Amino acid sequence: MARELTIEYGGWFIARLATDPDPTDEPRGVSGSTFALAGEPDLDRVIVLNDPSPAVLRSHMPPIGVSVRRATVDGVELPALADAKVDLLGNPVFENRNFVLTFAGREPIVPFHLQITGPGLRLEREMVMWAERPDAGVHEIPREQLEKFGGRTFRTDAELVLRETGITDPYTSRVERRDLLRADLAAETDPVRRAGIEKRIRELEIAVADPADERVVNLTALEEFCFPLTGKAVLEGEALDGWPVDHDEPWTAEFWMGGWDADLMCAYLKGTLTVPLRDA
Repeated sequence: MARELTIEYGGWFIARLATDPDPTDEPRGVSGSTFALAGEPDLDRVIVLNDPSPAVLRSHMPPIGVSVRRATVDGVELPALADAKVDLLGNPVFENRNFVLTFAGREPIVPFHLQITGPGLRLEREMVMWAERPDAGVHEIPREQLEKFGGRTFRTDAELVLRETGITDPYTSRVERRDLLRADLAAETDPVRRAGIEKRIRELEIAVADPADERVVNLTALEEFCFPLTGKAVLEGEALDGWPVDHDEPWTAEFWMGGWDADLMCAYLKGTLTVPLRDA
């Protein structure tokens, strides 16, 4: 059996994107369930795994950051990789374009350039969706090829998602968030911040009025991905010295993204990077 390095990672990320029926490139949010608030920059769709701008952080948001939780070879742990940062480079976005490119829940993340960094460690590799034309734009790539790198499934799994996010009950969490924001509003005097809090409260009132609303249900939904990384591999630093990482064979990225909180525009990511090792 071929030997492999297995890197498990997880954490909260931000993706400030418009939601259906708004156009994908809607900058503020009009008819969907997500909005740029007064005083915030425009929506940019970028998936941010670490170090978000303070300008997009909202009150009552969980700590944003995706990192390595565990790394093993043949079941033996590699503590040097623990807590390494996991990032996606190049301002990646979900490429669906209001069902023009793929079906909902089947969109790829473009670009997908995974990087893991820590003390004495830099490990990265890119996704190549179409080997025939590696530089082709998403509109030039056939849908069946796009879907190979998009979400495999889009489903609800309350037990799995809630276990990772720590949310005990999605509906109750909307009620509690609304009440926290009401208290915030009572103490806030700045007119711009008040406008933002009032907008958040109005959106949460929609969720509280209807437990089947997407603002509630999406807290238990997830999108699953699994695809090979075949672009140029980079491995630097002494943390993996002695481990013969294979730079030529595909690496496998398998992960889910879920627990979407429309009020905060953040969600949870949990996954595994599998890296084949050469024979010593």
